[in-house]
Amino acid sequence: MSEENQEVQHHQVAGESQVPAEARYCMIAEAAYFIAERSGFEGDCKAYWLAAECEIDRMLGATATDASFILD
Repeated sequence: MSEENQEVQHHQVAGESQVPAEARYCMIAEAAYFIAERSGFEGDCKAYWLAAECEIDRMLGATATDASFILD
């Protein structure tokens, strides 16, 4: 197996998402808005963004069989 194929296989095994950066950014922005909305827009914008980023990255890294938190 070539080095390039090993690298691709490693990323697939590790569960890394193949979502384009622009799509990930849009998902984070939307999630940050909803987090802010739940708190009445009275918190820190950066905190909303970071929380959303963690949430989306966790969601994108989840395997199809272990995505129960997405449905909550």
